[in-house]
Amino acid sequence: MTRRPTELAPLRMLVAVHEYGSLSAAADVLGVSQQGVSARMRALETQWDLSLFERSTRGTSLTPEGVLIAQWAHDLLTRSASFDAAVDALKKDAASHLRVAASLTVAEHLMPLWLTRFAATGDAPRLELTAANSATVIAGVRDGSQDIGFIETPDVPSDLDSVMVASDELVVVVGNTHPWASRESVTVKELAATPLISRERGSGTRTTLERRVRLTVAGLTITEPAAELPTALAIRSTVMAGGGVAVLSSLAVQDDLAAARLTRVQTEDVSFPRPIFAVWDPRTPRQNAVSRLLVVARAGTYASGAGDHVSAGY
Repeated sequence: MTRRPTELAPLRMLVAVHEYGSLSAAADVLGVSQQGVSARMRALETQWDLSLFERSTRGTSLTPEGVLIAQWAHDLLTRSASFDAAVDALKKDAASHLRVAASLTVAEHLMPLWLTRFAATGDAPRLELTAANSATVIAGVRDGSQDIGFIETPDVPSDLDSVMVASDELVVVVGNTHPWASRESVTVKELAATPLISRERGSGTRTTLERRVRLTVAGLTITEPAAELPTALAIRSTVMAGGGVAVLSSLAVQDDLAAARLTRVQTEDVSFPRPIFAVWDPRTPRQNAVSRLLVVARAGTYASGAGDHVSAGY
């Protein structure tokens, strides 16, 4: 029997119960009755066949399963809000059509804000966004199917024009019960010898990690991953559940670290800075819309101009 899809409204209630500590507090914040919240939560337990709450004479608290699902729901609701903002930006229709490709990290964590600001610049063109790993983004710009691309790989192609638009950092993260969670740091050799929960080859995250490890210890390579997953969300969820070690964008894990859902592990002898570049084909006349999007993406990135790299053609 197929289970019906979960609606967002009860997930908002579940997140509110988790954040404010009780059904009554969640009801007050949401402006609904406690009975209404309680009924929705019982319906979720029935729908999922899971116990989300521990009920006692002292009140109602979330079970470990309930806490985990509330954390997942928070991520989903955050992405839903970003999705709505990005759709509003995409549906702005004008005469021109701008084709943009972005690596998954950029598409998930930076592009929603960029698109919203881009739409506010006036007479924004119809924009088509494609999310893929950095290698695929580069290929799309090269073959002309994309007007501009945003990548996180250290291998910026010399045949394309490029400009640094933002900066990021990769961080080592584990679940709170992992043995590394209680350690002050690990060495690069320990990290390289550990099978990671990883993105696929061709992703900017994995390329940056492999490159920095080789540069730190000559000839050192990372061991084969314990698992290759297609998105940062899938990796984060696996690591939170105790699935192992991951190296992810600080953009992707900042909320989890702040909420203590994940633990960051320092590395003794290596760091993983990662610039984010825009790339485009110098042989193709650049649309005004591309220049406007670049201005939006770069806004506020360089306070003093340090580290700014602009290739020919910008």
